[in-house]
Amino acid sequence: MPKPEFSADDYINPEAPYGERRLKPDHPRVRDHSYDCSRRTQELDLWKASLVSTMMEPWDAYPDLENVPEDAVPGPSLTLFVKERGRGPGYVADFLYKASDLPVTVHGILANQGSGLGLIELELWRPDWGYWDDFGDFVGPSEDDAAVTVSAPITSDVLRRIPLGQIIARAQAELADQSWREDGVTILVRPRAAGSELAPTSLQALENANALAQPAQRGRPPLDGELLHAVAHAYLREAINGPGLHRRLADLFTRPEPTIKDWIKAARDRGYLSPAVPGRRAAGPGPLLTPSEDGSRTPPA
Repeated sequence: MPKPEFSADDYINPEAPYGERRLKPDHPRVRDHSYDCSRRTQELDLWKASLVSTMMEPWDAYPDLENVPEDAVPGPSLTLFVKERGRGPGYVADFLYKASDLPVTVHGILANQGSGLGLIELELWRPDWGYWDDFGDFVGPSEDDAAVTVSAPITSDVLRRIPLGQIIARAQAELADQSWREDGVTILVRPRAAGSELAPTSLQALENANALAQPAQRGRPPLDGELLHAVAHAYLREAINGPGLHRRLADLFTRPEPTIKDWIKAARDRGYLSPAVPGRRAAGPGPLLTPSEDGSRTPPA
């Protein structure tokens, strides 16, 4: 691009030395673009190249819309936007939350960067707060909304009433659901599609959201049969050597003794070892235990 040429009318102080001249604040080169559009535009942009899921609607409490009481208060709305183009590492989805008792729209970005689904960004919008259009005219809220906008600041009480925990939980349940593979999804201006019928970008976005939104596994992972089988054989081999059984098994499996005791109990419960009986110093082989290569299936004395 050619280098722009400036005249004296472009500067606040055109008589100053070249390196000290300052452009006027309303000059196109330095204009603050945050004044040029409303949050409503930002909200509409969320619908572009997105897979949209509406999880909560204002009138969900009244399935029969013809019988809504006159004094009924609309409930909150919650909408998810899975952008086909991710926003960064671990990106899952955007969301919008609105409620009649909140003076703002809540926008957030959900991500999972290794510690479970959570918020990576949070914004509070006033969609009709006001902005300057391309003609230099101020566009503000309508006369009906002006009083409400001015009289409802964002206070600590407003912040406490934003149910972020509920939003994340509802979003996680929705995003982890994989029913779309059979039922399909509806994309704006496109026909309903399912599974491999989706565009590659849409399919990749959904699969990524499904994987990253899976609930984190709590507690210890389940013990597989192969491990319990090995624990049972080691138990039978070492039990005949007298005291110190748990210590020897801890050394063998490089695990602390409390873990070894839990494994032995699990092996009994799952049928790899028989329950201990009166008069016997240790458990015997269970019905599920198969002989090992060294033939160590003989119960200890």
